[in-house]
Amino acid sequence: MLDDKKIEESSKVIKQLIQEGIITKPEPEVASFFLNKSQETLIVAERLKRVQEDERIKTNVWVINTSYYSMFFAATALLAKFGHRIKTDVGIHKTTYHALVYYFIKENSKIKRQIVEEYVQAVNEAEELLQLGEKKIKSLVEDFDSELSKRKIFTYEMLDDTQENKAKTSLERAKMFLREIEKIVNKK
Repeated sequence: MLDDKKIEESSKVIKQLIQEGIITKPEPEVASFFLNKSQETLIVAERLKRVQEDERIKTNVWVINTSYYSMFFAATALLAKFGHRIKTDVGIHKTTYHALVYYFIKENSKIKRQIVEEYVQAVNEAEELLQLGEKKIKSLVEDFDSELSKRKIFTYEMLDDTQENKAKTSLERAKMFLREIEKIVNKK
């Protein structure tokens, strides 16, 4: 759950990285490049899930990892869409999480307004919609953080590969996350 302490921690991290020049402006094609990578990676995750179902080869750890990477690439595309690129190889995954929290929750930025605008087209109750938009973006960032943690556990710690429900959850989260990011990145 994203509380004020986590939001402030992310703010400190990102402000420091901005000062160090690690967060820069992306090239114009970066958002579409990473959105395409996300879409391709999600297809791979879905196929890995089918391999398990069809051939009874345990692929749960790879479904989780690949689903997470789909979310990571989508998050990178989202950051690029709004003019942010993280230029580091060290700690890129956690830094991406901090950037999502800082730019899209702490800074009350464009993404929240865009989500609200989409709802306004469907429903005309702006107050209620602002709350829904805020809940939605917090949920997306929390899902990203959850998958980041799960990827570490399943990749680097010795656990039984029978966690089919976890793999299914990861794949569903990645699909939903990508759908939401596509709406924002592809909006002109």
